[in-house]
Amino acid sequence: MKTINAHELYKRMQAPEGTWPHRQWALFDVREPGESQNGHIPSATFLPRRMLEYRLPELLSTKATPVILYDSGQADDSRAKLAAQSMDDFGYTDVTGLDRGAAAWQSAGHELATGWNVPGKDFGERQLAVSNVPYLSPDELADRLAQGEKIGIFDVRTPGEYRESSIPGSISAPSFEWASHIKDIADTYDTIIIHCAGRTRSIIGAATACALGIDNIHSLENGTMGWILADRELAKGQDGILGTPSDKSRRYAQQRSRQLADESGAAYIAADTLRNWSNDRSHTPVYIFDTRDMDAYTAGHIPGAISLPGGQACQRADDFAAVPGSRIVFVDDDDARAALSAYWYCRMGFPNVSVLDQGMPGWLQMQYPIETGRGRSALLGLESAERATQAYDAVAFAKVLDLEKPPLVIDVGTSEQFAACHIRGAIWIPRGSLEDKINDYANTSTPLVLTARDPNQSTFAAASLVAKGFTDVRRLLVPGKDWHQSLSTETGLPEGMASTQDTLAIPYLQNKARMREYLEWEEKLGQKHKSESSTSGARVP
Repeated sequence: MKTINAHELYKRMQAPEGTWPHRQWALFDVREPGESQNGHIPSATFLPRRMLEYRLPELLSTKATPVILYDSGQADDSRAKLAAQSMDDFGYTDVTGLDRGAAAWQSAGHELATGWNVPGKDFGERQLAVSNVPYLSPDELADRLAQGEKIGIFDVRTPGEYRESSIPGSISAPSFEWASHIKDIADTYDTIIIHCAGRTRSIIGAATACALGIDNIHSLENGTMGWILADRELAKGQDGILGTPSDKSRRYAQQRSRQLADESGAAYIAADTLRNWSNDRSHTPVYIFDTRDMDAYTAGHIPGAISLPGGQACQRADDFAAVPGSRIVFVDDDDARAALSAYWYCRMGFPNVSVLDQGMPGWLQMQYPIETGRGRSALLGLESAERATQAYDAVAFAKVLDLEKPPLVIDVGTSEQFAACHIRGAIWIPRGSLEDKINDYANTSTPLVLTARDPNQSTFAAASLVAKGFTDVRRLLVPGKDWHQSLSTETGLPEGMASTQDTLAIPYLQNKARMREYLEWEEKLGQKHKSESSTSGARVP
């Protein structure tokens, strides 16, 4: 693996062509998300080594794109080297590792960012500070509801988040789905509230409505977490939906959003242009972000397009635009969603942002091909991994577990999956670190069976051990969701394990102290922007 040192990487990232979101190369943190959350090189894309085969096709469709990747840099951490080897096997031709990883970056005195999706969240805080985004606190909202004010509460989180728990009386309006309804909404309610779980999507949603010319709009301060912290109850299983917008409202949103996109610098491209870009593998990747809802996406989308509704696209830009200076094209059904997404990407500074003119109807009119389903590419290297390894079905596996000396069972799934259900007696080694840790448990002749809730993960893990010289390795074909039907299972993490760091700690799924900590972190992102608001009259909480 060729390498770059921390000083050289810093210089490269400080050059105008190397800053986010202008650079035309990728920076991947291949550690587990919890590790990256605790401190990562600013603007790196989290790509755990265990997810390379799953995500590289959508992140780097062009295999000549330059890539820099890093791990912790500790002596017992070879994840960057292993990731680079895998990428070489997959045909990627320009992969460089950061010498001594994150440790070297920090030792050189360079900043480590904490949290995740920092670029998008920082941008949201800037909008709150300098763009006069109005907001209400949960107590203010509750008081005005109690006074009988006609208030529409619109939840811009995903439909799944909304159904799980939501503010009583709210309506599910994920991402920019509400935009085509905006005139109808404004005519119906005295006050409009847009909110998410915390801050960013709430802020961007309210700022979008303001940009569309609506003046009775507010963001809900700290979203559903703020509601909980104000000692108010969320509702479970609500089913409020938007319905169908009027033609007047839909046309207004379409025209106004296109005007915003034009003014921000987004280009409108024809279907034949997009098809030519998609077929050109000599350039950096072309990211096609489909901003429609999942039902529309699965019914038919442009080949290679990623389902990424606008609110998610703004908050999670670093997750999906791994090469941010590449061409980015937003697609909808020729309504407001793609244009609004493009507007915000231009505002964030992305240099090559486009909207597919006439959207999917225009693509279909040209009779260009479409894909159906969830749009997930075939996993890189899966067939060769399957050929290199042997497998047990449930019956054969149950028999070997009954032997006097059964094989060592290793679960390579995530800690959350292991805690929820694993084969009785299995040990847990995260797949990303398997080669580094296996010698603590086994030698090359030890009989091993690799398991995971996702059998593909155990397939890749087994193949990696075979390549390392292990001679008696099998994998379990049965997915974890079916283990309980014929195999003995148990739950819980290994004894004494308190922290795993392989998953993100989602604050709204935890306690109030964690929610407060997270919200304070988000607010701190905006501290540097508050001075900019001093002459603007913005109200900053």
